[in-house]
Amino acid sequence: MTEKLYYQDAYETAFRAKVLDCQKEKEHFLVTLDRTYFYPEGGGQPADHGTLGGAAVLDVHEKDGVILHTTDKPLETGTEVEGSLDWERRFDLMQNHSGEHILSGIICGRYNCDNVGFHMGKETVTIDFNTKIPPEEVAGLEEKANVAIWRNTPFATQYPSKEELAAMDYRSKKELDGQVRIVQAGEYDCCACCGTHVRLAGEIGQIKIISMQNYKGGTRLEVVCGKRALEDYRKKADAAEYAGQQLSVPAEQAGKAVENLLAEKNSLIQAFNQLKWTYFTEKAAQLPEGTENAAFFADGLNSKDLTHFADTLLKQAGKRAAVFSKKEGEAAFAFVLLSKEKDARELTEEMRALFDCKGGGKPDAVQGKVTAEKAELAAFFEGKGFRTEG
Repeated sequence: MTEKLYYQDAYETAFRAKVLDCQKEKEHFLVTLDRTYFYPEGGGQPADHGTLGGAAVLDVHEKDGVILHTTDKPLETGTEVEGSLDWERRFDLMQNHSGEHILSGIICGRYNCDNVGFHMGKETVTIDFNTKIPPEEVAGLEEKANVAIWRNTPFATQYPSKEELAAMDYRSKKELDGQVRIVQAGEYDCCACCGTHVRLAGEIGQIKIISMQNYKGGTRLEVVCGKRALEDYRKKADAAEYAGQQLSVPAEQAGKAVENLLAEKNSLIQAFNQLKWTYFTEKAAQLPEGTENAAFFADGLNSKDLTHFADTLLKQAGKRAAVFSKKEGEAAFAFVLLSKEKDARELTEEMRALFDCKGGGKPDAVQGKVTAEKAELAAFFEGKGFRTEG
């Protein structure tokens, strides 16, 4: 059994320990010590990193009470080595784990639900609850969690007896055997936990909920705490400042300016679409009398344009209509082929035999993409009795 020094003091970063074993595993080494301040991955919290006797500690995990340190170099069994933790990483994990406790405790108490999932990623923390959290209440929950920080709520750890534990009201994601470690954050949370935590909530700095989504019938929150919350604020503030500069308004007015810009854009798009469709109608009207099959080539049309133009041509021509369009830099033509008489899929199959053609549909309408020269396609359709334009 490895002595778990991190439970004695989560703020200590340097220590000395005896190497009990060192085994090679692939390109790394698994080092066992008699005592360690390195926290092993567990309970949703990632492992500590740092150095051990000059070797980099890349990962730490626990197996049957023994803590295994994954290092990039071997360490001699029986020697005493000095360990040093990456404090910035440890404190970041402490801030986010402690912030998660406060927020989860508040939410579980408010909605009488359970925290059924918790993961600390490199950038954010995700928390899953087995209840639907009303979106309009998220801001209030976040503020209450930050009130716990402003009050500098203390974190306390205890190891209750079996009888004491049975009388306690505490959170746990699973049934627990043996000695249970309870972490309490004032009135806000009481939870069984094996992770490292701050002494006082003020050290968390800030708790920020950055997103929420429905997840497996419940709610998933994405959260950042401490330095991560500051970095998130800076990133968004910089984005707002940049948007404001581009729109010639103060950063706090960027949102309204973007809203106005989008409204103007949508208005222009509608006007442009109207012009395109007027153009389609005029082009269809210019088909010579007696034209039964028409194919048209145009640049830069989207899927809606293709369908609308083909439909307009078909009304004028009467039997079959095809529209092809290729955007700048693309090799393939997107196409829509409509037919009132013959099966439109037959032409697609013939194109597939001659060109690189993909697509399909129903007897009266097919769509797809074809890679060929414009002249080749025009010649093919003219051979099928189509008048080609564009």
